[in-house]
Amino acid sequence: MNAVFAPLERKSRSVLVFEALREKIQAGFWRPGERIYTEAELVTAFNVGRSTVREALNLLKASNLVYTVPGLGTFVSDQSLRVSDPLCLNPENVRDVLQVMEFRVGYEPYCASLAARRVSEGEIATLLSYVKRQENNLSSEKDLAEFAEMDMAFHCLIAQATRNILFAHSFELIREHLLKQQVISASYAERRGKALQYHQQIIQAFTERNPKQAEWVMREHVRETRNAISALLKGDAGQILIKEAI
Repeated sequence: MNAVFAPLERKSRSVLVFEALREKIQAGFWRPGERIYTEAELVTAFNVGRSTVREALNLLKASNLVYTVPGLGTFVSDQSLRVSDPLCLNPENVRDVLQVMEFRVGYEPYCASLAARRVSEGEIATLLSYVKRQENNLSSEKDLAEFAEMDMAFHCLIAQATRNILFAHSFELIREHLLKQQVISASYAERRGKALQYHQQIIQAFTERNPKQAEWVMREHVRETRNAISALLKGDAGQILIKEAI
């Protein structure tokens, strides 16, 4: 190993490891598609515990700087593939919102199937924390934004848990539109309750490592959400703006 890392300061060690690795990646020490050091090698290089290294790697994944291939290791993402809204979809346009919902019906069930095989115990715990926060404001009208944000974070983590960079990038493409849909849906208490039930069932399927069940539940979830959004956005799908009366 030829990389030289600066001594760690007295603050969050996982963040410091993340920042040091991010600097190496951005400087080109590892090229896109190249495997970075193993967990064991990073533990030795930084003189930290394995849990610290894993947290740092999760931060890298969340930043789309790396991706993991089970059994092979962690690899540097190709930043040239980052999506910056090339389809010019408008989150305020009803037709575009409904197109995104149609895409989700085909995209997210398979994401859930892959994630059921590959999701880590730590990621399952994070999904549970999102659901817990949704439970806390389930009956409140004051925290709709947080409910919607936790909903989006839930689906985002599932895309990342596929360990497939294309699924993760596809989610980034629809992130803004998904948040719009979640805010619309979260404005109705009944919709919040149904979303929470589906999320709990998905987590159960992940815990049992049941890809078929995860795929089925997710398909039902996004189909019902699509139908509900379509019903809520009554009128001509060609209208310009979604009214902000939510």
